[in-house]
Amino acid sequence: MRIIDLILLLNDFNRNNRVFVEIDKQKLAVVDLEVTAGGIYLKASSKLKGIKNWEFLLLLNKKDYYELPLYYDDKKNHHQLFGFRVADDCILLG
Repeated sequence: MRIIDLILLLNDFNRNNRVFVEIDKQKLAVVDLEVTAGGIYLKASSKLKGIKNWEFLLLLNKKDYYELPLYYDDKKNHHQLFGFRVADDCILLG
């Protein structure tokens, strides 16, 4: 999923919803992101609360990022994220 597409979709949701990455039925809170030439990599934690939707949009909404793909990087490999769902007032990227 490109960043511009994600921004446009997330603008319709509650700005105070927390953002999570959902990998293998595990929910990890998004706490930061790392920008590289090849894409944007989400940093996640199981111990922290994570950022809210408005904070996430603020980090992503830069013109240079619009065409970049979104990834989640775990210790073994990285996964490209293609969408999200909303459950229990949480935005779950997957």
